[in-house]
Amino acid sequence: MKTANEIKKVLTLQIEGYKALFELLKRERENLVDFNEQGVESLSKEKYTQTLKLRLLEEERLRLMKKLVTEINSVPPKNGGNVSADMNINTLAEITGDADFNGIRSMLKSLLQSIDELNEFNKVLIDRSLKYVRNNINFLNLHGVNPTVGKTGVFLAREA
Repeated sequence: MKTANEIKKVLTLQIEGYKALFELLKRERENLVDFNEQGVESLSKEKYTQTLKLRLLEEERLRLMKKLVTEINSVPPKNGGNVSADMNINTLAEITGDADFNGIRSMLKSLLQSIDELNEFNKVLIDRSLKYVRNNINFLNLHGVNPTVGKTGVFLAREA
């Protein structure tokens, strides 16, 4: 099945993309610990670019999965047929008989769990940094120094 091989290629590219995202999150953690705001900002842009690439790969994977379902359902029922459009990697492995899909599934699952954990850790670091900044602002306000007195404008926050 040519389409199944194309899906496998896209899934392999997704694995590489998630590995790159994981590395970016590790670098972000290091920059957060070091209070390197320029590094965090730079990595934020790289993460955005990487997630766009991953989104495009996911759209391609979904398109190929729909194509495969159409191909399988066009085969007479004695050889296959009647596969639902919400096919997953396990179903794909069963239908194609390709055990590589099980390994790909395990790797993707592991990577996504690692990314989730690292992302949560980075979130905690960011929350603590914000708390630290707010406490310092409150300290300045308590001692008669108001950093906003006499200034006009809008505060802008950068996404971390």
